[in-house]
Formats: sequence, structure tokens, C-alpha cells
Amino acid sequence: MALTETARRWLLWAGVVVLILGLRVGCVLYERSRPFPQKAVVQKPIDRDLLVAIPKFYIEDYASAKQHIGKTVWVKLGYVTSYFSDSPGSKPSDRQMQYFQPLESLTIDGLAERPMAGQGGNKEILLRFRREGQPWFTPVGVYDASEKRYVMQLDELFYPKDPRTLYAHWDAEAWRRIEQHALEPGMTFVQAVLSLGFARLVTTEAGGIQLYEFTRRPGGEPGRTRVRILDGRVKEVVR
Repeated sequence: MALTETARRWLLWAGVVVLILGLRVGCVLYERSRPFPQKAVVQKPIDRDLLVAIPKFYIEDYASAKQHIGKTVWVKLGYVTSYFSDSPGSKPSDRQMQYFQPLESLTIDGLAERPMAGQGGNKEILLRFRREGQPWFTPVGVYDASEKRYVMQLDELFYPKDPRTLYAHWDAEAWRRIEQHALEPGMTFVQAVLSLGFARLVTTEAGGIQLYEFTRRPGGEPGRTRVRILDGRVKEVVR
């Protein structure tokens, strides 16, 4: 039986479609048979500062704090951790506050509890140390009378072990920059804090860059300095 003109056209188009599908399937099978290109894996250097285990004081109350009398501690937050001299009958408003330098060390000579005026039985906890025979005090916690518990801050304020031992993987040049209160690109964030003291986080920018602000300038002079931190290191110093 002879095919009509319409049937021949349909058969022609069907052949074209089958050919196109066959070419497409062939291309897919060919691509799948080729080795899949592997993207090069960029290995970021390990931040060894994050591997340092900072010892804790394990202080829960006044009694456990007294167990550290006679031990030496090192300042963790320079330029913001305060201390003052004391005399009998002096009031908190009379205190002439001074501030520790980064990495200063002191030996705990004793502890004292002082009532906080007008605060319903709350007390401040003071750590006592001596310099040239004179007693000095630094606040390290409070007693919350309403909660009947102590809130101690030694872990936030001090290292119980010499940072030079904790961060022994830093070379002599890194320690030289810290001791000179320098602030340079490439320094780790911990090095920057030990150099210029406490820094507050201002904002997080695109790409995970963190903008921090110090209350000191390079060299240790009073003034504000902002830095951009990326992957745990100083990326840029903003004057």
C-alpha cells in the first residue's frame, strides 16, 4: 500500500527527531565516560592559636578563689583591666584607677569582700597584690545577694599560665612586635590583643571580614585603632 504525502512527512520528521535524540544521548554518554575534572583543593594553613588550650581557674565561689593565693597570674586584657591603691576608710568614689599593661604579671597576695553601697547586700570581690611592699587591689567578681551566688571573672581577666609558654609556637619576631605594642598585617588576632589590649567587634563585613576597634594606637598610646581581621589574622590596619 502506497504511503500518502502526509504520512511520508510524518515519517521524515520522526526520523529527524530520533536522530536528534540519538545525538543527544550519545553526547551525554560521552561526557559521562570522560574523567570528571577535580577542582584543586586549597589548603588553608592551620591557625595554631586555636589549638592552644587555655587553662582555667575553676572558681565557683569565694572559697575556691582563695585557693589561688600565692599563685602568679598574667594580664589577659591590657589597658582595660583596672587596679587601685587602698587606704582605711576610703570610698569607691575616691579610687584612682590605673590600668594594667598587656602581659603584666602579679602574684595573688589575698582576696577581700567589700559591700557595694546601696545594692542590697551585694559585694565586690577584690584580688590583692603587692608592688614595692604596697597593697593594690583589682576587681575580679561580685557576690549577688539576690541569687546567693558568686560571679567570678578571673578567666576573663587573667591567664593562670605565662602566655609565652602557652604560645610557644610564635617566633622571636612575633614576641618582639607584641612587646613593642606593634600592630601589623599578618599578626594573629591573639597577638594583636596581647599587643594593644582589649578590642571590641564593630561589625562583620562581606567575605567574613571582622572589623575590630582597639582603644590604643600602635605603640600603646591612647587613641582608637580599627583593624580588619580575616581567618584569624590582621588583614588591614585602619588608621
